[in-house]
Amino acid sequence: MIKKLISLVFAVLFTFVAFSQTIPFGKGYVINGEIQNTKEGFVTLRSYFRDGNERVDTAYIEKGKFTFRSPIKEVIPALLTINGLRDFRIYLEPTDYEIKIDAKQTSKTTIKGSKWTDEWNKVTTPLEKEDFDVHQRRLENWVINNPNHLFCSDIISSYLAYRWDYEELFKTLNTLLKPATQTYHYLKLRDREKTLQSIAIGQQAPDFTLNNINGKSTNLYRYIKGKRFILIDFWASWCRPCREENPNLVVAHTKFNSKGFDIIGVSLDVDQNMWKEAVKTDNLNWEQVSDLKLWDSEPAKEYLISAIPFNVLINDKGIIIAKNIKGEDLINKLEELTSTYGYSIEGNIAGISDGNVKLNLLLEKGEKKTFNTKMRDGKFEFKGVVDFVCVAQIELPTKNGDFSFFMENDKIKITGAKEELEHILVTGSPKNDIYANIINNCNASSNPLQCLMNDVSKNPTTFYAPLLISNYLAPYLKDNELREIFSLLNNDAKRMYQYKLLQDFIKEIENKEKIGEKFIDFTLPNTNGIDIKASEYIKGKKYVLIDFWASWCAPCRNESKFLVQAHNKFNAKGFDILGVSLDKDKNKWIKGISDDGLVWENVSDLLQWNSIVVKLYKLESIPQNILVDKDGNIVARNLRGENLINTLNDFFAQ
Repeated sequence: MIKKLISLVFAVLFTFVAFSQTIPFGKGYVINGEIQNTKEGFVTLRSYFRDGNERVDTAYIEKGKFTFRSPIKEVIPALLTINGLRDFRIYLEPTDYEIKIDAKQTSKTTIKGSKWTDEWNKVTTPLEKEDFDVHQRRLENWVINNPNHLFCSDIISSYLAYRWDYEELFKTLNTLLKPATQTYHYLKLRDREKTLQSIAIGQQAPDFTLNNINGKSTNLYRYIKGKRFILIDFWASWCRPCREENPNLVVAHTKFNSKGFDIIGVSLDVDQNMWKEAVKTDNLNWEQVSDLKLWDSEPAKEYLISAIPFNVLINDKGIIIAKNIKGEDLINKLEELTSTYGYSIEGNIAGISDGNVKLNLLLEKGEKKTFNTKMRDGKFEFKGVVDFVCVAQIELPTKNGDFSFFMENDKIKITGAKEELEHILVTGSPKNDIYANIINNCNASSNPLQCLMNDVSKNPTTFYAPLLISNYLAPYLKDNELREIFSLLNNDAKRMYQYKLLQDFIKEIENKEKIGEKFIDFTLPNTNGIDIKASEYIKGKKYVLIDFWASWCAPCRNESKFLVQAHNKFNAKGFDILGVSLDKDKNKWIKGISDDGLVWENVSDLLQWNSIVVKLYKLESIPQNILVDKDGNIVARNLRGENLINTLNDFFAQ
């Protein structure tokens, strides 16, 4: 009798929960759903809470209808799934939802009652005739321009993160502000960031052990022994793009196997017979392993594989040196790696603990290639091949550890100490010695700038001429003077990375195509740690110069006196300046402000070239600036020296 009574109580309670249409306590949501063309089944509601926890609720479809209800204190992203097959993103808030779904034509789905869900669909739904790449770029720009919006991390997680490497994800997450950083998806993206960092170029490849096609255990690091380079190839017999790529792998294996290159195939198959048949049909004469778990394969999870074909190229020490290179790119990379011809960079910086070292090669036509390696006990090494002289940038894992030099396929040695990074010695590059001699000789002359002008005019075909212009002359030349000296450049000068930067800059001067557009808003802390929003700062002022600079940038510091003159002359008339620094060291930043007398507001996130403003404004060099009016319209760009004073005279005379 007692058991029957208990059962009756539960039945009554279940009936109440199933058919009550209101929340009797607190604020909450009620979801009333109707599904056409499906009378039975189940619906799950997966809620993503900002503390990183999830909750899954299930409702059964009865006569084509289902209901969910729960108290709620925050706006929560959620996923509504019909019969485990079709997902719909909704945002839960204290409101009543009316959802109508056609199981056969899900495009006819309507979700009414939730302003947050309406806004999500408005932001994320592709526009008419908007292709995939355009849609991705639009969402990426939306995140950049709305860094504090609740949707940011959800958009990144749902649409963007799968194709981003560690650096892209790291930079973007660091631009987000509250409440965007107080969400479930933000916490999960930070976890993904850590994993991506562990498998980035320059990192140690995760080890794994799987059975090969004959059932024998194969370990990655045992397989490496005696070889120079290994390509870890993730594929499957059912994957058409993988099968189309296999002939390219056969060519690479045949050509470079005798030079120390080999492949290990990691199959995401589930059917062993199909796997074996594909290996035989495609003539894959290298080691093949699999745990036959499809996407649940352990190596696939460790390497964050979300699509195949995908590959990772590692060296004999297990260091990742390239990712996802296919076809001709793979052949070219192996030509480069297996050739004895090339550059080598050996560094030894005393006093720096272990960390990552980055090498940026600034190549022809504005191309930039980045390589990473590990520093151990202050020592690091890079090897490769370049086609022509280029600027190499080294980024050490310490503050102010960035420096550049010219090189070709040279044997470069870099020595120094953490305590004296400004005196790092670079030897072994004849081209770098030439450039250094020119700078030293001109610095010793009575008029250094004129000396540099004369050198460029006499030697306009040299590799170093574009760098002399961009680094030393451009800030002090009028637009017509800059165009004139740039027009002299030819031959080797045109092959340099800096030539393309100058070319783009001059095009911008000539067409002024961005003048009149709205500036891109941002929020950064000032020297006291108080957030300053640029759009708020310009309110009530006629013109504001947003100046991108840094305390370590000599041309920026030379420009400070002109900024001070402009501020003194026009501040009372409604002109102001907002300094945006690309510093790393807060003390040096504040000292630079004090030494140069920069009495206006200065802000910085102290991330140097990882700063949000670098991404927003695509900064490649500093100093740069934009002049905006009271409405945030850009009215001029890169006003330097006397040109700044003259331009402000013209504006205030109108």
